[in-house]
Amino acid sequence: MRKFPLIPLLLAALLGAAAPVFAAPTLDEAIQAAVQRDPQLQQAASERALARGYKRQADSWLGGDPSASLSYYSDQIGSDYGYREMEAAVSLPLWLPGQRDARQNLAHAIGDQADASMALLRWRVAGEVLELIWSLRLAESDEELADAQWASARQLVKAVERRVQAGELARADLLMMQQDTLTREVDHENARMALDSANATWRAYTGLSEVPVLPADQPLLERGLDTTHPLLRREQLRVVQMTARRDDSRRRRQSAPEVSLYARRDRGSSLDPFGNSLGAEISVPFGMKYSTAPQVAEAEAALARARMGLASAKRDLELKRVQVGQELQRTRKALALAERQNQLADARMAMNQRAFDLGESDLFLLLQARSQAAAAARHLTRTRIEYQRAVSRYNHLLGEIPQ
Repeated sequence: MRKFPLIPLLLAALLGAAAPVFAAPTLDEAIQAAVQRDPQLQQAASERALARGYKRQADSWLGGDPSASLSYYSDQIGSDYGYREMEAAVSLPLWLPGQRDARQNLAHAIGDQADASMALLRWRVAGEVLELIWSLRLAESDEELADAQWASARQLVKAVERRVQAGELARADLLMMQQDTLTREVDHENARMALDSANATWRAYTGLSEVPVLPADQPLLERGLDTTHPLLRREQLRVVQMTARRDDSRRRRQSAPEVSLYARRDRGSSLDPFGNSLGAEISVPFGMKYSTAPQVAEAEAALARARMGLASAKRDLELKRVQVGQELQRTRKALALAERQNQLADARMAMNQRAFDLGESDLFLLLQARSQAAAAARHLTRTRIEYQRAVSRYNHLLGEIPQ
Protein backbone atom coordinates (compact mmCIF):
# COMPACT_ATOMS: atom_id res chain seq x y z
CA MET A 1 0.00 0.00 0.00
CA ARG A 2 1.43 3.38 -1.07
CA LYS A 3 1.68 6.05 1.65
CA PHE A 4 1.48 9.79 1.07
CA PRO A 5 2.97 12.39 3.43
CA LEU A 6 0.15 14.03 5.38
CA ILE A 7 1.57 17.55 5.93
CA PRO A 8 2.26 18.37 2.24
CA LEU A 9 -1.22 17.19 1.33
CA LEU A 10 -2.79 19.40 4.01
CA LEU A 11 -0.75 22.41 2.88
CA ALA A 12 -1.76 21.85 -0.73
CA ALA A 13 -5.42 21.60 0.26
CA LEU A 14 -5.25 24.80 2.32
CA LEU A 15 -3.50 26.72 -0.45
CA GLY A 16 -6.03 25.51 -2.98
CA ALA A 17 -8.92 26.52 -0.74
CA ALA A 18 -7.43 29.95 -0.10
CA ALA A 19 -6.94 30.78 -3.77
CA PRO A 20 -9.38 33.55 -4.69
CA VAL A 21 -11.86 32.92 -7.45
CA PHE A 22 -12.98 36.00 -9.34
CA ALA A 23 -16.21 35.16 -11.12
CA ALA A 24 -17.45 37.45 -13.85
CA PRO A 25 -20.35 39.59 -12.63
CA THR A 26 -23.77 39.29 -14.14
CA LEU A 27 -25.06 42.09 -16.32
CA ASP A 28 -27.47 43.11 -13.56
CA GLU A 29 -24.59 43.38 -11.08
CA ALA A 30 -22.54 45.45 -13.52
CA ILE A 31 -25.46 47.81 -14.15
CA GLN A 32 -26.09 48.21 -10.43
CA ALA A 33 -22.41 48.97 -9.82
CA ALA A 34 -22.46 51.64 -12.53
CA VAL A 35 -25.70 53.13 -11.18
CA GLN A 36 -24.14 53.54 -7.75
CA ARG A 37 -21.33 55.57 -9.34
CA ASP A 38 -23.62 57.76 -11.45
CA PRO A 39 -24.02 61.38 -10.24
CA GLN A 40 -27.72 61.40 -11.20
CA LEU A 41 -28.40 58.92 -8.41
CA GLN A 42 -28.46 61.89 -6.04
CA GLN A 43 -31.30 63.46 -8.01
CA ALA A 44 -33.48 60.37 -7.56
CA ALA A 45 -32.70 60.39 -3.83
CA SER A 46 -33.62 64.07 -3.56
CA GLU A 47 -36.94 63.45 -5.33
CA ARG A 48 -37.76 60.69 -2.84
CA ALA A 49 -36.89 63.01 0.05
CA LEU A 50 -39.17 65.68 -1.45
CA ALA A 51 -42.01 63.17 -1.72
CA ARG A 52 -41.56 62.16 1.92
CA GLY A 53 -41.67 65.81 2.97
CA TYR A 54 -44.93 66.47 1.14
CA LYS A 55 -46.41 63.25 2.55
CA ARG A 56 -45.57 64.22 6.13
CA GLN A 57 -47.21 67.58 5.56
CA ALA A 58 -50.30 66.04 3.98
CA ASP A 59 -50.64 63.48 6.79
CA SER A 60 -50.87 66.26 9.36
CA TRP A 61 -54.30 67.37 10.54
CA LEU A 62 -53.11 70.97 10.61
CA GLY A 63 -52.85 73.13 7.54
CA GLY A 64 -49.77 74.92 8.82
CA ASP A 65 -47.63 75.61 11.86
CA PRO A 66 -49.54 76.31 15.10
CA SER A 67 -48.67 79.46 17.03
CA ALA A 68 -48.96 80.66 20.62
CA SER A 69 -49.26 84.20 21.96
CA LEU A 70 -49.17 85.89 25.38
CA SER A 71 -50.52 89.37 26.10
CA TYR A 72 -50.59 91.59 29.18
CA TYR A 73 -52.50 94.86 29.64
CA SER A 74 -52.29 97.34 32.55
CA ASP A 75 -53.26 100.97 33.30
CA GLN A 76 -50.30 101.58 35.57
CA ILE A 77 -48.89 104.28 33.32
CA GLY A 78 -52.31 105.88 32.72
CA SER A 79 -55.18 106.14 35.22
CA ASP A 80 -53.74 103.44 37.50
CA TYR A 81 -57.10 102.15 38.70
CA GLY A 82 -55.67 98.69 39.02
CA TYR A 83 -56.82 97.35 35.64
CA ARG A 84 -55.05 94.15 34.73
CA GLU A 85 -55.55 91.73 31.87
CA MET A 86 -53.49 88.64 30.98
CA GLU A 87 -54.25 86.43 28.03
CA ALA A 88 -52.75 83.27 26.50
CA ALA A 89 -53.83 82.00 23.08
CA VAL A 90 -53.08 79.08 20.77
CA SER A 91 -53.85 79.35 17.03
CA LEU A 92 -54.33 76.22 14.91
CA PRO A 93 -54.42 76.56 11.09
CA LEU A 94 -56.84 74.15 9.43
CA TRP A 95 -57.16 72.62 5.97
CA LEU A 96 -59.86 73.92 3.68
CA PRO A 97 -61.98 71.24 2.00
CA GLY A 98 -59.94 69.62 -0.77
CA GLN A 99 -56.57 71.14 0.21
CA ARG A 100 -55.33 68.13 2.14
CA ASP A 101 -56.37 65.69 -0.61
CA ALA A 102 -54.61 67.85 -3.21
CA ARG A 103 -51.40 67.87 -1.18
CA GLN A 104 -51.58 64.08 -0.68
CA ASN A 105 -52.05 63.59 -4.44
CA LEU A 106 -49.00 65.78 -5.05
CA ALA A 107 -46.94 63.73 -2.58
CA HIS A 108 -47.92 60.47 -4.29
CA ALA A 109 -47.17 61.94 -7.74
CA ILE A 110 -43.69 63.07 -6.67
CA GLY A 111 -42.98 59.65 -5.16
CA ASP A 112 -44.09 57.85 -8.32
CA GLN A 113 -41.93 60.14 -10.44
CA ALA A 114 -38.94 59.46 -8.17
CA ASP A 115 -39.37 55.72 -8.78
CA ALA A 116 -39.70 56.35 -12.52
CA SER A 117 -36.57 58.52 -12.48
CA MET A 118 -34.66 55.68 -10.84
CA ALA A 119 -35.91 53.22 -13.48
CA LEU A 120 -34.94 55.68 -16.22
CA LEU A 121 -31.47 56.09 -14.72
CA ARG A 122 -31.02 52.33 -14.66
CA TRP A 123 -32.16 52.07 -18.30
CA ARG A 124 -29.75 54.77 -19.44
CA VAL A 125 -26.85 53.30 -17.48
CA ALA A 126 -27.68 49.87 -18.91
CA GLY A 127 -27.30 51.33 -22.39
CA GLU A 128 -23.87 52.72 -21.53
CA VAL A 129 -22.81 49.42 -19.96
CA LEU A 130 -23.93 47.48 -23.03
CA GLU A 131 -22.05 49.85 -25.34
CA LEU A 132 -18.88 49.39 -23.28
CA ILE A 133 -19.27 45.60 -23.37
CA TRP A 134 -19.67 45.58 -27.14
CA SER A 135 -16.67 47.88 -27.52
CA LEU A 136 -14.69 45.41 -25.42
CA ARG A 137 -15.92 42.52 -27.57
CA LEU A 138 -14.71 44.32 -30.70
CA ALA A 139 -11.35 45.14 -29.12
CA GLU A 140 -10.91 41.55 -27.89
CA SER A 141 -11.71 40.11 -31.31
CA ASP A 142 -9.23 42.49 -32.98
CA GLU A 143 -6.52 41.54 -30.47
CA GLU A 144 -7.14 37.80 -30.83
CA LEU A 145 -7.14 37.97 -34.62
CA ALA A 146 -4.01 40.16 -34.69
CA ASP A 147 -2.25 37.72 -32.36
CA ALA A 148 -3.20 34.76 -34.56
CA GLN A 149 -1.99 36.56 -37.70
CA TRP A 150 1.27 37.49 -36.01
CA ALA A 151 1.82 33.87 -34.94
CA SER A 152 1.05 32.66 -38.47
CA ALA A 153 3.50 35.18 -39.91
CA ARG A 154 6.24 33.98 -37.54
CA GLN A 155 5.69 30.40 -38.66
CA LEU A 156 5.79 31.41 -42.31
CA VAL A 157 9.01 33.39 -41.90
CA LYS A 158 10.68 30.27 -40.49
CA ALA A 159 9.56 28.29 -43.54
CA VAL A 160 10.89 31.01 -45.84
CA GLU A 161 14.23 30.99 -43.98
CA ARG A 162 14.58 27.26 -44.57
CA ARG A 163 13.83 27.64 -48.28
CA VAL A 164 16.27 30.57 -48.58
CA GLN A 165 18.97 28.45 -46.96
CA ALA A 166 18.12 25.66 -49.39
CA GLY A 167 18.46 28.05 -52.31
CA GLU A 168 14.80 27.79 -53.33
CA LEU A 169 13.98 31.45 -52.58
CA ALA A 170 15.89 34.68 -52.84
CA ARG A 171 16.98 36.62 -49.79
CA ALA A 172 14.70 39.46 -50.94
CA ASP A 173 11.76 37.16 -50.26
CA LEU A 174 12.99 36.67 -46.70
CA LEU A 175 13.30 40.42 -46.18
CA MET A 176 9.77 40.92 -47.52
CA MET A 177 8.47 38.22 -45.18
CA GLN A 178 10.29 39.72 -42.21
CA GLN A 179 8.80 43.10 -43.05
CA ASP A 180 5.32 41.56 -43.18
CA THR A 181 5.93 39.87 -39.81
CA LEU A 182 6.96 43.19 -38.30
CA THR A 183 3.77 44.76 -39.67
CA ARG A 184 1.73 41.99 -38.01
CA GLU A 185 3.55 42.64 -34.73
CA VAL A 186 2.74 46.35 -34.95
CA ASP A 187 -0.91 45.53 -35.66
CA HIS A 188 -0.99 43.22 -32.65
CA GLU A 189 0.54 45.89 -30.40
CA ASN A 190 -2.00 48.47 -31.57
CA ALA A 191 -4.85 46.02 -30.97
CA ARG A 192 -3.52 45.22 -27.49
CA MET A 193 -3.30 48.92 -26.62
CA ALA A 194 -6.86 49.45 -27.86
CA LEU A 195 -8.01 46.55 -25.67
CA ASP A 196 -6.19 47.98 -22.65
CA SER A 197 -7.88 51.34 -23.27
CA ALA A 198 -11.32 49.69 -23.49
CA ASN A 199 -10.68 47.79 -20.25
CA ALA A 200 -9.59 51.00 -18.51
CA THR A 201 -12.78 52.75 -19.65
CA TRP A 202 -14.84 49.83 -18.32
CA ARG A 203 -13.15 49.94 -14.92
CA ALA A 204 -13.56 53.72 -14.69
CA TYR A 205 -17.29 53.57 -15.47
CA THR A 206 -18.32 50.51 -13.45
CA GLY A 207 -15.54 50.08 -10.89
CA LEU A 208 -15.33 46.40 -11.88
CA SER A 209 -12.38 44.54 -13.36
CA GLU A 210 -14.36 41.64 -14.84
CA VAL A 211 -16.84 41.94 -17.70
CA PRO A 212 -20.22 40.14 -17.89
CA VAL A 213 -20.73 37.55 -20.59
CA LEU A 214 -23.65 38.44 -22.84
CA PRO A 215 -25.77 35.71 -24.44
CA ALA A 216 -24.47 34.70 -27.85
CA ASP A 217 -27.79 35.01 -29.68
CA GLN A 218 -30.21 37.65 -28.48
CA PRO A 219 -33.75 37.41 -29.86
CA LEU A 220 -34.92 40.52 -31.65
CA LEU A 221 -37.99 42.05 -30.02
CA GLU A 222 -40.88 42.18 -32.46
CA ARG A 223 -42.88 45.02 -30.91
CA GLY A 224 -43.06 48.77 -30.91
CA LEU A 225 -42.78 51.42 -28.25
CA ASP A 226 -45.35 51.38 -25.46
CA THR A 227 -46.15 53.31 -22.30
CA THR A 228 -44.02 51.01 -20.14
CA HIS A 229 -40.84 52.42 -21.68
CA PRO A 230 -38.76 54.00 -18.85
CA LEU A 231 -38.46 57.37 -20.60
CA LEU A 232 -42.13 57.57 -21.55
CA ARG A 233 -43.14 56.37 -18.10
CA ARG A 234 -41.09 59.10 -16.44
CA GLU A 235 -42.46 61.80 -18.76
CA GLN A 236 -46.03 60.61 -18.20
CA LEU A 237 -45.57 60.75 -14.44
CA ARG A 238 -44.05 64.21 -14.80
CA VAL A 239 -47.33 65.30 -16.42
CA VAL A 240 -49.22 63.69 -13.54
CA GLN A 241 -47.04 65.51 -11.01
CA MET A 242 -47.46 68.88 -12.74
CA THR A 243 -51.21 68.31 -12.89
CA ALA A 244 -51.25 67.59 -9.16
CA ARG A 245 -49.11 70.66 -8.50
CA ARG A 246 -51.50 72.84 -10.50
CA ASP A 247 -54.49 71.46 -8.60
CA ASP A 248 -52.65 72.08 -5.33
CA SER A 249 -51.96 75.68 -6.34
CA ARG A 250 -55.60 76.22 -7.19
CA ARG A 251 -56.72 74.80 -3.85
CA ARG A 252 -54.34 77.09 -2.00
CA ARG A 253 -55.73 80.29 -3.48
CA GLN A 254 -57.32 80.91 -0.11
CA SER A 255 -55.16 80.99 3.00
CA ALA A 256 -55.87 78.42 5.67
CA PRO A 257 -58.48 79.35 8.30
CA GLU A 258 -57.34 79.50 11.91
CA VAL A 259 -59.03 78.41 15.12
CA SER A 260 -57.74 80.23 18.20
CA LEU A 261 -58.32 79.21 21.82
CA TYR A 262 -57.96 81.83 24.55
CA ALA A 263 -57.49 81.75 28.31
CA ARG A 264 -57.95 85.15 29.99
CA ARG A 265 -57.51 86.44 33.52
CA ASP A 266 -58.52 90.08 34.22
CA ARG A 267 -60.01 92.62 36.61
CA GLY A 268 -61.52 96.07 36.08
CA SER A 269 -59.85 97.81 39.03
CA SER A 270 -57.90 97.10 42.15
CA LEU A 271 -61.18 96.81 44.05
CA ASP A 272 -62.44 94.00 41.82
CA PRO A 273 -61.43 90.37 42.12
CA PHE A 274 -59.70 88.64 39.18
CA GLY A 275 -61.98 86.82 36.79
CA ASN A 276 -61.04 83.85 34.58
CA SER A 277 -62.55 83.17 31.17
CA LEU A 278 -62.06 80.99 28.10
CA GLY A 279 -62.72 81.93 24.52
CA ALA A 280 -62.52 80.65 20.96
CA GLU A 281 -62.16 82.40 17.63
CA ILE A 282 -62.17 81.30 14.02
CA SER A 283 -60.57 83.39 11.31
CA VAL A 284 -61.47 82.72 7.66
CA PRO A 285 -59.51 84.85 5.16
CA PHE A 286 -61.07 85.86 1.88
CA GLY A 287 -59.41 84.10 -1.02
CA MET A 288 -58.56 86.58 -3.77
CA LYS A 289 -57.51 85.16 -7.12
CA TYR A 290 -54.93 87.84 -7.80
CA SER A 291 -52.95 86.98 -4.65
CA THR A 292 -52.03 83.50 -5.94
CA ALA A 293 -52.33 84.18 -9.68
CA PRO A 294 -48.53 83.97 -10.28
CA GLN A 295 -48.26 80.57 -8.55
CA VAL A 296 -51.20 79.16 -10.52
CA ALA A 297 -49.82 80.54 -13.79
CA GLU A 298 -46.39 79.03 -13.08
CA ALA A 299 -48.01 75.66 -12.37
CA GLU A 300 -49.97 75.85 -15.64
CA ALA A 301 -46.78 76.70 -17.55
CA ALA A 302 -44.93 73.78 -15.91
CA LEU A 303 -47.77 71.45 -16.89
CA ALA A 304 -47.59 72.67 -20.49
CA ARG A 305 -43.83 72.05 -20.55
CA ALA A 306 -44.33 68.55 -19.14
CA ARG A 307 -46.85 67.74 -21.87
CA MET A 308 -44.46 69.04 -24.52
CA GLY A 309 -41.68 66.94 -22.96
CA LEU A 310 -43.82 63.81 -23.24
CA ALA A 311 -44.65 64.53 -26.88
CA SER A 312 -40.97 65.23 -27.67
CA ALA A 313 -39.89 62.01 -25.94
CA LYS A 314 -42.35 59.97 -28.03
CA ARG A 315 -41.17 61.63 -31.24
CA ASP A 316 -37.45 61.24 -30.44
CA LEU A 317 -37.82 57.59 -29.44
CA GLU A 318 -39.75 56.78 -32.59
CA LEU A 319 -37.13 58.54 -34.72
CA LYS A 320 -34.33 56.62 -32.99
CA ARG A 321 -36.25 53.37 -33.42
CA VAL A 322 -36.39 53.95 -37.18
CA GLN A 323 -32.69 54.84 -37.32
CA VAL A 324 -31.60 51.84 -35.23
CA GLY A 325 -33.89 49.60 -37.29
CA GLN A 326 -32.19 50.77 -40.47
CA GLU A 327 -28.78 50.13 -38.92
CA LEU A 328 -29.96 46.65 -37.97
CA GLN A 329 -30.97 45.90 -41.55
CA ARG A 330 -27.65 47.25 -42.84
CA THR A 331 -25.59 45.07 -40.50
CA ARG A 332 -27.70 42.02 -41.36
CA LYS A 333 -26.97 42.48 -45.06
CA ALA A 334 -23.33 43.32 -44.36
CA LEU A 335 -22.97 40.10 -42.35
CA ALA A 336 -24.17 37.97 -45.27
CA LEU A 337 -21.73 39.72 -47.62
CA ALA A 338 -18.87 39.41 -45.12
CA GLU A 339 -19.42 35.66 -44.80
CA ARG A 340 -19.26 35.25 -48.58
CA GLN A 341 -16.21 37.49 -48.82
CA ASN A 342 -14.43 35.52 -46.11
CA GLN A 343 -15.12 32.22 -47.89
CA LEU A 344 -13.64 33.54 -51.13
CA ALA A 345 -10.60 35.02 -49.37
CA ASP A 346 -9.93 31.73 -47.54
CA ALA A 347 -10.21 29.76 -50.78
CA ARG A 348 -7.82 32.11 -52.56
CA MET A 349 -5.30 31.98 -49.70
CA ALA A 350 -5.41 28.17 -49.64
CA MET A 351 -4.85 28.08 -53.39
CA ASN A 352 -1.90 30.50 -53.19
CA GLN A 353 -0.45 28.57 -50.24
CA ARG A 354 -0.46 25.32 -52.21
CA ALA A 355 1.03 27.05 -55.23
CA PHE A 356 3.77 28.59 -53.11
CA ASP A 357 4.57 25.27 -51.43
CA LEU A 358 4.89 23.64 -54.86
CA GLY A 359 7.04 26.49 -56.16
CA GLU A 360 4.42 27.55 -58.71
CA SER A 361 3.84 31.02 -57.21
CA ASP A 362 6.00 33.67 -55.65
CA LEU A 363 5.92 34.97 -52.10
CA PHE A 364 4.37 38.32 -53.02
CA LEU A 365 1.13 36.73 -54.25
CA LEU A 366 0.97 34.58 -51.12
CA LEU A 367 1.42 37.59 -48.84
CA GLN A 368 -1.20 39.49 -50.79
CA ALA A 369 -3.67 36.61 -50.42
CA ARG A 370 -2.87 36.26 -46.71
CA SER A 371 -3.40 39.99 -46.18
CA GLN A 372 -6.75 39.93 -47.94
CA ALA A 373 -7.82 36.82 -46.01
CA ALA A 374 -6.83 38.44 -42.73
CA ALA A 375 -8.78 41.58 -43.61
CA ALA A 376 -11.81 39.49 -44.59
CA ALA A 377 -11.64 37.48 -41.35
CA ARG A 378 -11.38 40.65 -39.28
CA HIS A 379 -14.26 42.23 -41.18
CA LEU A 380 -16.41 39.12 -40.68
CA THR A 381 -15.72 38.97 -36.95
CA ARG A 382 -16.42 42.68 -36.48
CA THR A 383 -19.58 42.49 -38.60
CA ARG A 384 -20.92 39.63 -36.48
CA ILE A 385 -20.33 41.61 -33.32
CA GLU A 386 -21.77 44.75 -34.89
CA TYR A 387 -24.92 42.84 -35.85
CA GLN A 388 -25.29 41.52 -32.30
CA ARG A 389 -24.71 45.05 -31.02
CA ALA A 390 -27.39 46.38 -33.38
CA VAL A 391 -29.86 43.82 -32.01
CA SER A 392 -28.90 44.83 -28.46
CA ARG A 393 -29.33 48.52 -29.30
CA TYR A 394 -32.74 47.93 -30.85
CA ASN A 395 -33.98 45.90 -27.89
CA HIS A 396 -32.61 48.44 -25.43
CA LEU A 397 -34.27 51.29 -27.30
CA LEU A 398 -37.59 49.53 -26.79
CA GLY A 399 -36.93 49.56 -23.05
CA GLU A 400 -35.56 46.03 -22.69
CA ILE A 401 -32.64 45.32 -20.36
CA PRO A 402 -31.17 41.81 -20.87
CA GLN A 403 -30.64 39.82 -17.69
